[in-house]
Amino acid sequence: MDPKLLFWTAALLDLAMLVGFALVGVRYARRGEIARHQRAMRIATLLVLGFLGAYLAKVFVLGREDQAAWSTLDVWVLRIHELFVLVMLVAGGVAWTQGRRLRETRLVSHDPSDPEPDPVTTRRHRIAGRTAVVAGVLGFLMAIGVLAGMYARASL
Repeated sequence: MDPKLLFWTAALLDLAMLVGFALVGVRYARRGEIARHQRAMRIATLLVLGFLGAYLAKVFVLGREDQAAWSTLDVWVLRIHELFVLVMLVAGGVAWTQGRRLRETRLVSHDPSDPEPDPVTTRRHRIAGRTAVVAGVLGFLMAIGVLAGMYARASL
């Protein structure tokens, strides 16, 4: 099997785990289990960073994909996937930044002596987090299409 195809298959599994941890993290946040929410989101972030490092190594060792044989539809599916991933990364970064501002508040500590969270920060964190998770799910769905096209072109 083509090493690039193996890489992208592993990348799809990585993205599936990332989305899974993010969805579980959202569930924890809704239940008020903030420590578990933070842990799940930290794991999702590490999966993103792991993929980025692996992708750089893959490009260095195996090179980029030759898209000359790709149909216009396949290229569009890839570009839409990349757009969703970009939105996931930017929104995730915003959610992370806003989440760090909430750390010393009673929302996280559950200590009544800690300050109330700023409602604007809380709202931004929630909207950015939801945006990142939805973009991650949509990016995963598009990645299935990208990988299916790769397997079809490889005649496997």
